[in-house]
Amino acid sequence: MQHVFVYGSLLFPEVVEALTGTTFPMKDGILPDFRRFAISGADYPAIVFNNGSTVKGKILLNVDDRSLEILKFYEGDEYACISASINVENKTTEALVFVWKETEERLNGNWSENHFRETLLETYISEVAPETRMEFEALRP
Repeated sequence: MQHVFVYGSLLFPEVVEALTGTTFPMKDGILPDFRRFAISGADYPAIVFNNGSTVKGKILLNVDDRSLEILKFYEGDEYACISASINVENKTTEALVFVWKETEERLNGNWSENHFRETLLETYISEVAPETRMEFEALRP
């Protein structure tokens, strides 16, 4: 079982559940030395190393292997899955993090959790996450 730090569409437990079929305990966390950006032409954000910056997010606790594979599939080839130290409740916890590995030219401004909640959350719960899960299960029964 692994912990996974999330900072975009997976901040919402409903998206995680629609994607994995599982609910995971979540805690607030801060990832040091990274910055979150909006991606031009995308609904989701990216994080890149940025010394002195921080990213607020959540840690999904005790993610099982199958759910982790689904999360990796969902994140796609644009992201590298790395281990990082996350500040959680005044302690440091190791967690996996999906870090942008493509060109930074597509990164543009700040990604808004509130904007996502108001304009895209329902679509991700009812369409994007279930369709991604079905596609994953078709490829990896």
